[in-house]
Amino acid sequence: MITSFIKKYILPKEIDFISAMSEHALIIKKMTDNLYKCFIQNNSNACSLILEQQKEAVKIRDKNMKDLLNVFITPIDKESIYRVTTQLDWIAISIKHFMLEAQAYGIYKLDSDFAQLIKLLQLQIQLLTAGFKTVKKEPRSTAKNAQRVRDVYDELVSLYINNMAKLANSKNSNTTFSKRELLVQIKDTSQRMRITANYLEDIIMKMS
Repeated sequence: MITSFIKKYILPKEIDFISAMSEHALIIKKMTDNLYKCFIQNNSNACSLILEQQKEAVKIRDKNMKDLLNVFITPIDKESIYRVTTQLDWIAISIKHFMLEAQAYGIYKLDSDFAQLIKLLQLQIQLLTAGFKTVKKEPRSTAKNAQRVRDVYDELVSLYINNMAKLANSKNSNTTFSKRELLVQIKDTSQRMRITANYLEDIIMKMS
């Protein structure tokens, strides 16, 4: 009884924030997979799942933030945890907004150019998810994955520029506007994944 009292009220609470952030990244991976199915494979069920998964991501974010506020000691810098959590939250929101924006423009199926871009988003979050899993045991692997996320961002920006150049020559103003907005949304989402990779790398640096 005394031992349980000490653990509950005196000893600092310990929470596995790495696993918590990994769970957050995993739900975003599912969202990017469904983004591809929704707009490239024209799977309406996948579109609905994106909304459900974004709500699940919010619950994970809220729980992680609550735990972060209540915990006394963390094995890694609390600010780093906060930064990663907020960026992952933004990524989930951005994916949801992309879907809602596309549907508002009456776009339910996208071409091969967008397929390439979404595949790169899938690769980025896959690398981030793998990076979280190796933070403790193989930090060098995490660092390599973080670098690869940045490399993929550069690849995506190159495609983004090419697609924007194509739109500049389009005579259809409605198509130009809607696709331009969607391209910007994808680029911003990819950039946030790049930032998350930087923060993930910051975590392993502080742990070493």
